[in-house]
Amino acid sequence: MKLLIAVDSALSTEVLVDAVEVRPWPEGTSAHVLSLIADADVPEEVWREEGYGTRAIQREMEKRGEQITAASVERLRQIGIPAEVVVARGDARFLIPFYARKWSADLIFVRAHVRKDVFHWMLGSVARAVVEAAPCTVQIVRDATEDQSVDSPGRVLLAVDGSKISLQAAHAIAARPWSEQSEFRVISVEEPWAMKSRAKHENAAQNWVSSAAQVLTSARLKTTSAVLSGKPKDAILEDAKEWAADLIVVGSHGRRGFRRFLLGSVSEAVAMNAHCSVVVVRAPRKGAT
Repeated sequence: MKLLIAVDSALSTEVLVDAVEVRPWPEGTSAHVLSLIADADVPEEVWREEGYGTRAIQREMEKRGEQITAASVERLRQIGIPAEVVVARGDARFLIPFYARKWSADLIFVRAHVRKDVFHWMLGSVARAVVEAAPCTVQIVRDATEDQSVDSPGRVLLAVDGSKISLQAAHAIAARPWSEQSEFRVISVEEPWAMKSRAKHENAAQNWVSSAAQVLTSARLKTTSAVLSGKPKDAILEDAKEWAADLIVVGSHGRRGFRRFLLGSVSEAVAMNAHCSVVVVRAPRKGAT
C-alpha cells in the first residue's frame, strides 16, 4: 500500500503520523510525506532578508523539510514503513491530488483544520478540496478528544447506501488488519419523503446493511448494524457521535459539476463536520487503471 501523508507543519506531521502508527499496515507499505509551501507561508522577515527573491522560498522549504523529516521518517521506519519527504512550492488544494496521481497513492492522510477566519474561508479548505479531487481514498484526521481512543480507532462506523462504492468500502475495511479490540457498526439511512414506498425502501436499506455487515463478519470483525431514518448527513453524524465512533468510513461517488451541486455530497459533508476522523473511499474513475 502507498500512503501520501500531506502535512503543513511539524505539529500536523506528528498528528498524522500518530494516526498512521495506531493502525496495523500490510507488509510492503511505503509512504511519501508531502509538504507544500505557498508564498504566504514565508515569514515577512525572510522575504526582506532575501530581497523578496526565490531564495526566501528555498529557505522556508529547507527548514520545513528538516522539521518534517525529524518528525516523521524515523517514527514511520520503526513501524516498518519506509518514507520519503518531499517539499514543493504551490497550492496544496491542487498539488496534493496531483502528487497522489503521480505516485499512484492508495490512501491520502490530511489533517482537518478548524480555522474559521475570513482568510481561511476565502482560500477554501485543503481537506475539502482533496476529498473532492483526490484519485484515491482519503482519510481526514482530527485530533483525538478525551472521549476517543488514543491507542487505536476502536470503533469504526461504516455508512452504506446500496451503491457499488459502499460495498467496496466494506471490502476495503475487511482487507485491512485491525486490532482485536476494534468494533464495527454498519448503518444505512432511509429517506421516507424521497420514496413512493417507505416499506420498500426500508427493506432495501436493510439489505444494503446486511450485505456490508456480511463482508465484515466474514473477515471475523465484530460487527453490529442498524437502519436509520432521516437526512443522510445528519443521521450519520448523529449516530457516529452517539455511538462514540473513533472513525467513520463513507464512500464517494466522485460526482462533479452541476449534478454534484444539485445532489450535494454526503461523504464530503460527513468528512467536514464529523467529530472524529473520516475515511472517504473513492470510487475508481472511468478509464483509471
